[in-house]
Amino acid sequence: MRKFIVVLLLVLLSAGSAAAWDEFGFSGNIYGVAWLDGTKLIVALGNTSNNRINVSISTSVTDAWQWPVFPTRQISIPARTIVQEVFFPSTPGWGQKLSSVRITEGYRSFNVPIQEPGIFKAETYVVPANTNLTVTVDLDQLLDAFGKTRIVVDDYYTTSDGRNQDRVRIDSVGGGPTQVRGTNTIEFTNPHLVLKVKTPNIPWLTTMTFGLNKVDANYNWWQERYDGPIFLVYGRNMRMGESSSGGGFISR
Repeated sequence: MRKFIVVLLLVLLSAGSAAAWDEFGFSGNIYGVAWLDGTKLIVALGNTSNNRINVSISTSVTDAWQWPVFPTRQISIPARTIVQEVFFPSTPGWGQKLSSVRITEGYRSFNVPIQEPGIFKAETYVVPANTNLTVTVDLDQLLDAFGKTRIVVDDYYTTSDGRNQDRVRIDSVGGGPTQVRGTNTIEFTNPHLVLKVKTPNIPWLTTMTFGLNKVDANYNWWQERYDGPIFLVYGRNMRMGESSSGGGFISR
């Protein structure tokens, strides 16, 4: 196993579990991911069935006036289609955090975790099947002031169906102190790690994720888990639809 060392940082590839199954954001024929982009909350939902379905997107988190931070929205998703809904939630009240949205179809419901900007950086969370995906990891937030830090990245990503897996590969490690060519100047840029994965080759929909562990090299028994982004992967049998305008699907 290759070792990558940058300023007392040892990065290893190792098998590991990804996010817990109940955080994958799917139920029956509905799959979903959600993320924050500035003040916008984006919820992407896919319907793998051959029929149009009606779902609601809601939250139990309230603002300072005890109103939901965004109103419940009813949408209709055509068969084999993915739609993206945009919300502008208000600020949660004291002691509350908007960490997930509730998706309800008839008597069934499930939570979709909301992904926030953190150490993992991805251009999008909705990606086509059988394509290369790049994720950047901000190592500056993981490094300790003293001692040696070991970052252990999952060997494989995990999908919601449990059948599709592929390698998570380290593409490059960069940043840290470098000498400016031809001078006695040392400059420092934030250390980062670039990971590459190939999304599963599927005809329908799945969600996939991976993560990493931060380990104190002096005390191997201590480690901290960082769950990575959750991606919605769509295949050739799915199509992208248009989002609604305040509620309801806008047909093509």
